[in-house]
Amino acid sequence: MKYNLVNENFRENYGENILKARGINDVNYFMAADSKDIAHPSLLNNIEKGAELFMSVLNSNGRVLIVVDSDCDGYTSAAIIHQYIQKTNPNTHVDYLLHEGKQHGLEDHIEKLIEDNITYNLIILPDSSSNDAKYHDQLKDIQLPCLVLDHHITDVELSDNAIVINNQLSENYENKELTGAGVTWQFCRYLDELNSTNYADSLIDLAALGIIGDMGSMLSIENRAIVNLGIHYPTENPFFMALLDKQAYSITGKVAPSNADFNAKLNPITIAFYIVPLINSMVRAGTMAEKERMYRAFVDGEVMVPSNKRGAKGTMERLCIESARECTNTKTRQNKVKEAAVDRLEARIFKNDLLENKVLVVELDETDDFPPELNGLVSMQLSAKYKRPTIVARVNDEGYLRGSARGLNNSELNSFKNYLDSTGLFEYCAGHDNAFGASIKIDSLETFLQRSNEDLKDYNFGENVYDVNLVRTAVDRDIEAIVYDIDKYYKLWGQNCNEPLIFVGDINITKNDVNVIGKNNDTVKFMKNGITYIKFFAKDMIEELADLDDIKIEVIGKASVNCWMGKTSPQIMIESYEIRNGEFEF
Repeated sequence: MKYNLVNENFRENYGENILKARGINDVNYFMAADSKDIAHPSLLNNIEKGAELFMSVLNSNGRVLIVVDSDCDGYTSAAIIHQYIQKTNPNTHVDYLLHEGKQHGLEDHIEKLIEDNITYNLIILPDSSSNDAKYHDQLKDIQLPCLVLDHHITDVELSDNAIVINNQLSENYENKELTGAGVTWQFCRYLDELNSTNYADSLIDLAALGIIGDMGSMLSIENRAIVNLGIHYPTENPFFMALLDKQAYSITGKVAPSNADFNAKLNPITIAFYIVPLINSMVRAGTMAEKERMYRAFVDGEVMVPSNKRGAKGTMERLCIESARECTNTKTRQNKVKEAAVDRLEARIFKNDLLENKVLVVELDETDDFPPELNGLVSMQLSAKYKRPTIVARVNDEGYLRGSARGLNNSELNSFKNYLDSTGLFEYCAGHDNAFGASIKIDSLETFLQRSNEDLKDYNFGENVYDVNLVRTAVDRDIEAIVYDIDKYYKLWGQNCNEPLIFVGDINITKNDVNVIGKNNDTVKFMKNGITYIKFFAKDMIEELADLDDIKIEVIGKASVNCWMGKTSPQIMIESYEIRNGEFEF
């Protein structure tokens, strides 16, 4: 089992020292980050101009159009500014536009906006459109000014018809990890200060949700402060709370959790794992009517609507509850479509010997009728199954192969995106290190495959390489102390501040020590020296253990404190393992 010890192998103050190694010097201060750690919104360039334009429209009871970007950060950003308008001047007419797919900004709306004879006094583009200067110029022809509240990097010359408020373009704004929801919320804070109001505070939960949903770094003290202030139960936003209620058991492990149960478990990881996927699945796979209901649920979730629940025809339900139910159903529907797509593509992979290459590139054709919004999920599943970087893409009319790329997070190739960029063959690679969109001329594909086969020939993608924070053997006496100490910092784990990983070697057990448990008999549990080791969804591990009497095992896992009937016990949640026959160990 390969691993890298990424910091000193600490022997005391484990959690604090790991956090210090990540650049957090005052851990206690960081944990308690609050409003004093949030930058003043005036540090954002153009915010004064933006506020002046915004208030002039509201003060004249003008008409506003909001373009809702197609992800969690986009929906929360739009909902923040939409609700702020309603609170500031309920007489303002507000319309909104949703994308049918995963488009961004104005690319799919510009023609309709110009052709339709509908007059607006302002178009607001939260979490998008910094790169849309050509479209902003076109809107100038119909006298529609643009207000952009964004966080995406841009190098295009800005239009004089757009006021762009963007932390990336603000030299005095330190936090470049703030996302669209955070920038939009800061704009509302500035308006509060300007108008002596206090509306933004009630919207901070959506700012925190958007930051987590767009993988904003949890090493940023400003992001940490917004999450501290915004993530709690109950939430201010009824739809956010309805989603939490839907996922109550997954988050807390309890059927009817109390507020305290929720708050003990809520952190950026639980939000990212259990709430954000429901929102993103609706964006990817929902009908336009379902997407509209979800957006309205963010904005006005308490309104009563007809229930579409089976057996509830003719009854009324709160919109937040109705949409939360639809989100869970859509995620199930999305997963079925994804699984069917993966099954079809696997036949093509083997037929065309695509696994002969170090990078798996699957070119879609007319028979692949699943929505393009699922390309990323399909690519991720194929990458995980076949243990190699993967691109799932389709050739467009201009001869570009465009789609979604996924790398392996625990491989020697730390950034698949950076590697593709380094080849000089790709039109663009946009996104995160191992999850991004990519485009390459189809004529250059064979050149890329040949080059990547040579460049990556020594990489063994079938063998994970984990960055671990602590290394121990099973007989080390401080493993229990490690578990309890790391658990104290549970609220801090999130993007760029991952849960610490612990390597434990030389675990000697027998067949009788192994328990197979769970409703589906797919959970492995054993105890050694007072520490419980547990792995869920462990069918492969169960098969490997079945024929062994004496077992030597090493694991990489995460610290976890199990609470049951008022008692606590230390656990290691197994992420990876290596099993050997103990009879042959000397």
